[in-house]
Amino acid sequence: MMISLGIWGAALFAYLLFLAWHENWHGALKQDEIAAFTARLEADGNLDDALRGTLIKFMQDDTGDEFFMVNMVAHHKGKIADPDTGAPVSAVALLNKYFRPFIGKLFRSAGYPAITGAVVGDYIDAWNTSANPGWSGSGLIRYRSRRDLMLAATDASFAAGHKYKQLALAVTFAVPIEGQFGFFVSPRIWVALLVLLAAAFGQIAYLV
Repeated sequence: MMISLGIWGAALFAYLLFLAWHENWHGALKQDEIAAFTARLEADGNLDDALRGTLIKFMQDDTGDEFFMVNMVAHHKGKIADPDTGAPVSAVALLNKYFRPFIGKLFRSAGYPAITGAVVGDYIDAWNTSANPGWSGSGLIRYRSRRDLMLAATDASFAAGHKYKQLALAVTFAVPIEGQFGFFVSPRIWVALLVLLAAAFGQIAYLV
């Protein structure tokens, strides 16, 4: 009996640890946080006024919910001089020098790619928009909160790698969305199922 309780107790504890990491337990941004982030943005000479204003409004409209960043990218063609070594490298290789440190920090704050992929065709449906600039790929990145995005955006060590992205991409845009409907299975569900499955196997092994 005690072993069974231990198995299911451990499963519950593991899932609670996952939720502690995955969920935003601090709610929407507070006014003092917005003021602090705004001061950092205003001190950043690399941001233009339009982007700075967009980020400030994004903070002010915070709901406290997770969101997804829709990214579209078009790589530069041919070889590019690596800013560190001067050696000619591909845009993809240069972008990876930006992305690897970024995704590591993002994952520590429960951010991760929901889906990424290469563009495999021209516009299927488009009107009143500019011509396709040669989109190379797209990605949907999950953020736990707007707070996490602002921490990343104002992180000096993160900004240091931005030069690789600027050199690698000819065109890009990113726009945030909050989920309303879809069949994307949240890790809240499939991690719970995996934990339950592991506990069930543990229980069976104990009984056998």
